[in-house]
Amino acid sequence: DEHVWHAKGVFNIEGGCYAKTIGLTREKEPEIYDAIRFGSILENVVFDEQTGAVDYDNVSITENTRVAYPLKFIPNALIPAKTEHHPKQIILLTCDAFGILPPI
Repeated sequence: DEHVWHAKGVFNIEGGCYAKTIGLTREKEPEIYDAIRFGSILENVVFDEQTGAVDYDNVSITENTRVAYPLKFIPNALIPAKTEHHPKQIILLTCDAFGILPPI
């Protein structure tokens, strides 16, 4: 996610979410599953051309299947996505292929 940290707090500049869909079901991730509707964008997924049904278990293209959707598709989302205070702790999620960064 893209965030801005300034003198008055923190806010999200994307205005949306980006989630993996591999193996997605309503039971596992109901909010993400229900966010997939008109206005969301699916990437690298396989679907039935007759029915439009998506096969979230199909990895024939790639396992890196994704969906992008607006924050407003999530119930109880804070819109605009901002806080009026500063964080006490920040955790950066990284891909450290060489094991240089210490674990949390």
